[in-house]
Amino acid sequence: MDRRGSTALRIILTALSVLAVGFIFYNSAQNADESEQASGAVLESVNALLRSLGLSAELTEHFIRKLAHFTEYSALGWLLGGAVYSYALNVRRLLFIAPAAGLCVAVCDELIQLSSQGRSCQFTDVMLDFSAVLTAVLLLALILCVRARKRKTKEGSSHE
Repeated sequence: MDRRGSTALRIILTALSVLAVGFIFYNSAQNADESEQASGAVLESVNALLRSLGLSAELTEHFIRKLAHFTEYSALGWLLGGAVYSYALNVRRLLFIAPAAGLCVAVCDELIQLSSQGRSCQFTDVMLDFSAVLTAVLLLALILCVRARKRKTKEGSSHE
């Protein structure tokens, strides 16, 4: 990574990671009625889109909720992974720190729901959230390793 742009990148990725966590915690703090309204609106939009594409599939609110979990935690995984890598420049640290941070966020997310009226803490959601973070981090690590290998190959062939 180019050291000249790394400070700005660190700040941006760290700030986006914090904003993503804030967004996740905001959603967790909503009471059951607010959460159902938001999920219902998304469900209606997605099903309308599917119908407009000529697809007869009707998604359920449960599926939309789980997809939302996976989507927001995948985004968090990419951001955390990018932030950790921008500081450490080391894939091994990335593979440990980002998933650990994502797991902590997932646990806190579910604990916040305990204090939200009509909501509950679900261990399965923690596992889904963690798997989304882990998937994103593993993909990022794979991309970084392939990129590093290509760079080494290119540097090796230019010295011949």
